[in-house]
Amino acid sequence: MKKINILGILALTAILLVSCSDFLDEQPRSSLTPDYFTSDAGIEAGLTAAYSGLRYQYGPEGAMVITVVGTDEFTYGGDGAAIEMNNYGSALFNNGHLQTPWNRNFTYINTCNGIIEFGAEAGNPGLIAEAKFLRAQYYYNLVTTFGGVPLDLGSGELKFNTTPSTTSIRNTEEEVYAAMLQDFKDAFEDLPNTPARTGAVTKSAALHYIAKTYLAIKDYQNALTYAKMLIDDAEGARTYGAYLLDDFRDVNRDGNEHNPEVLFLVEHTGASYEFDESGEGAMNGPESGLKENRANFMMCPYYENQGLINGNKPLTRTTEYGRGWRRFMPTPWLLNEAFAEKLHDSRYDASFQKVWYATVEVEGDNGQTLHVGDTAFYMPGYEMTPSEKAAFVERTGARVYLPSDYEPDADGGTKKRQMFPANLKMAAPSRNGVNDASNRPFLIAKLSETYLIAAEAALMSGQDPTPYINTLRRRAAYRNPDDYRGFEDGQDGAANLAKMGYDYQTALEAMTVTRDQIDLDFILDEKARELCGEQHRFFDLARTGKLVERVQLFNPEQPAKENVKDYHRLRPIPQSQIDLMTNEDKANYQNPGYNQ
Repeated sequence: MKKINILGILALTAILLVSCSDFLDEQPRSSLTPDYFTSDAGIEAGLTAAYSGLRYQYGPEGAMVITVVGTDEFTYGGDGAAIEMNNYGSALFNNGHLQTPWNRNFTYINTCNGIIEFGAEAGNPGLIAEAKFLRAQYYYNLVTTFGGVPLDLGSGELKFNTTPSTTSIRNTEEEVYAAMLQDFKDAFEDLPNTPARTGAVTKSAALHYIAKTYLAIKDYQNALTYAKMLIDDAEGARTYGAYLLDDFRDVNRDGNEHNPEVLFLVEHTGASYEFDESGEGAMNGPESGLKENRANFMMCPYYENQGLINGNKPLTRTTEYGRGWRRFMPTPWLLNEAFAEKLHDSRYDASFQKVWYATVEVEGDNGQTLHVGDTAFYMPGYEMTPSEKAAFVERTGARVYLPSDYEPDADGGTKKRQMFPANLKMAAPSRNGVNDASNRPFLIAKLSETYLIAAEAALMSGQDPTPYINTLRRRAAYRNPDDYRGFEDGQDGAANLAKMGYDYQTALEAMTVTRDQIDLDFILDEKARELCGEQHRFFDLARTGKLVERVQLFNPEQPAKENVKDYHRLRPIPQSQIDLMTNEDKANYQNPGYNQ
């Protein structure tokens, strides 16, 4: 019998159970046993534990480091913490961030196994369907990160286990994907159309992941078929409750996470996230550093430490602007090429902050007084001419940062990685304190991604992807000049834009593409515009075989360009796992390319 040691974490007392009210609110409980899963109450408690485990996967620093940097979208920022991951360094096999998904996912898979195995007869079919979806979700994270992983935790394939072992045998990627597909399809049959509880999974999420899994195994026709089931419903009867919002800017807005475009999310609202000045601290509950949502810190520049011409700093740290950890910064390619269209496409302004207003009164760069609320820092998103920049500074007193001012320093240092456009999609101005991590739910799956899945599947199967691409692009067009946020210096943006001859029909025409413009690279570019920074990019580049090509083309770091190889499409199995194994063939357990 195959068994797996999961670094000791199959000790069931380590699993957190949570109360299942209208919200997924974390409350420590006692250990899980098979008889606990024979009632709806026990199943619901086990389910909420499984939902809670997704907090390890979406939003924490480690989860974002292994999914966001080292791509064409993001490189490491001024604090230097993500250099090794971005540059595909030789020590990746021992990277601590990779231990979390390996160590944790199997525990929650085991919880789902118990629910499915022992609760099937007594339990509500909808609850069992949630467990199947979550089990497949955890396996999706594992197989896309590490490749083939064990389906057998020690009691037979997909069975509940209470006895850790020191041996492990990996199933193939094909076997894992097949098991996931079956779970997602079974879940679809019994899941409700609308959430049973806030944050609970529904049929729309299952359809999305069926399509996404078929895309991963290159079954493009089935990927398109299942994506269209959801898209056609969204554009028609809306039986599943999912549809695109009219305005892209509303999709990721703080406080609007539970909207019809969001198919699946991870709640992060059940605890208080408070930190001291050093960045250390604890939320209510164990292992806070591995579970809290720090996405609002990761792509935030060091605005609070920037001085004007006289050295005075016009900004203090605020809940609105976030905490400038600057772990990652956007690549020049993302800001200047992927988002080259800034006049008609609302997605750049919706995704990146380009203006900061003074929070204290100081002398501005023009020698005049900047009052609280005046523009202090401005990033126009294009290279102003010297005369244009000088006129702007003279008029406003603001410090202007042009794209050339925040391009990464060529020598690989961190000096020029302090100020750059902040990621607005992860901002959490609603949190209680300036040092608090985000209490926002983290959006995992959105209907916009379903359209992009359909577009890629259509392209790869010889069908027309333009309807799916153009639906998103036309949605992103500014509807009228009053929407335009290109002039952030206190002038009338609508009036300025009107002088440029802007109108909605022109925007729609500019945003509409034809079939001959669309190839796989175009779809990846479109994914960047829709989903940048949302923990998808590494997996999309790895899945499409574009990782090496696009890192070499668009990641600005020379070590990343030189080091990235085809085998990096999979992450290394944590060395700590292999060291504890007693398999005779454990030397073959590691993914190719990472053996020491």
